[in-house]
Amino acid sequence: MTARSTMSVPEAVRVLGIAERASLNGIHERFRELAKEWHPDVSQHDPDLSHETFIRIKEAYDILVEYGMNYELSFRADDIRKGTDYDSQKFWMAHFGDDPIWG
Repeated sequence: MTARSTMSVPEAVRVLGIAERASLNGIHERFRELAKEWHPDVSQHDPDLSHETFIRIKEAYDILVEYGMNYELSFRADDIRKGTDYDSQKFWMAHFGDDPIWG
């Protein structure tokens, strides 16, 4: 059993050093960049520092991916019909506009 993280979403954003807005692909790319630098098997940094830093990077990555994957999409007929005049910008703002990461 793994311990539940106490890292907040804004803290995870800071750890990964991503912008206020990012796609899941952007989060994946940033994680890969940091992993190449900080993974203990390849890092040029102090081994203990590399280990601890990589753990925080992985924890932040997991939090942000989980955060981004937990949005529900509607497949109700009424919602799909509304989609014929779908405006992605309006949809995004209506669903995520007040969110500190995606809004």
